Amino acid sequence: MSVKHLNYNALIINLVFLLLVSITTSDYASAYTEDLRTRPDPAGTLTQIKMAVIVLDVDSINGASQTFSANVAVIAEWKDDRLAGQSSRSRVNLNTIWNPQLQILNQQRLLKTLPDIAELDPDGTVRIIQRYWGKFSNPLDLRDFPLDQHEFNIQFVAAAGETNEIHMITADEEHMRSGLAEKLSLPDWDVIEWNVSNAPVELIAGMNEVAGFRFSLTARRHVGYYLTKVLLPLIMIVMMSWIVFWIHPSEAGSQISVSITSMLTLIAYRFAIGSSLPTVSYLTRMDIFILFSTIMVFIALLETILTSRLVKDERVDVALSIDRACRVIFPVIFTVMFVVATTV
Repeated sequence: MSVKHLNYNALIINLVFLLLVSITTSDYASAYTEDLRTRPDPAGTLTQIKMAVIVLDVDSINGASQTFSANVAVIAEWKDDRLAGQSSRSRVNLNTIWNPQLQILNQQRLLKTLPDIAELDPDGTVRIIQRYWGKFSNPLDLRDFPLDQHEFNIQFVAAAGETNEIHMITADEEHMRSGLAEKLSLPDWDVIEWNVSNAPVELIAGMNEVAGFRFSLTARRHVGYYLTKVLLPLIMIVMMSWIVFWIHPSEAGSQISVSITSMLTLIAYRFAIGSSLPTVSYLTRMDIFILFSTIMVFIALLETILTSRLVKDERVDVALSIDRACRVIFPVIFTVMFVVATTV
């Protein structure tokens, strides 16, 4: 056998040996990594996740799109004894160890501003911190608009396990505590209260619940904007239509001119305030009041036509009597409607 053939055979043996070592090492590394990615607690016991949610800001609430924008910080902490024994605190890639795989169920468009890194304490405590900013969906019942108040939720779920495997609780330690910023970027809402709670979620009917955690805040809308910029001009337009009751029925031209002007002004005003009202299929308090105001202006127009006809039929006394009655009836009905729409 030649030297050339001996060298060739030796090369093949070395390559096979290196391949076997590589496969064995890879399998060992995979097994080790896979072991760390499994749940740290044995089957039949719960892995407890401490949660803290801090709402740094709420930028806006959009009733038409049923969304709100917020800036949120989240801290989650759990124990993994397999990672204990280190001399000091360290950091690892979150994807290399087991984690609850937190997801925000009602997110729409969110940005994460921190890397997916986990902090490891020497005693095996694992901690992740993340900050989210963007839009959250939240169904709203706007029937009481603009006198409404709503509960806004941020729903977290642990995609890594069900409720018989993971339990999410409220953290109360000094270094991680839920909260809400004192000042929020909400010019037209007041936050009344907030709370956090363990809130499992049944994603699909019939399936097992997924472990969850919820941050909720209750906010009430400021009504001042709508009183001064929507309701007050509307009330003035309706009262303008009542001028016809003080114009003599014989001056039919002036009466009809005022009534038609009031009607057209109200129609134009409804188009102008359309963008300020929520676009929902049902009637809100504001919609009912605007609709009733429109009907009253239209009835005032009809009353003008009626009294003009009575004057032509030489029944001036009857026309004047109707005008005098309307001077009282219309304001009373309108006042009652305003009270009902704003209080009941």
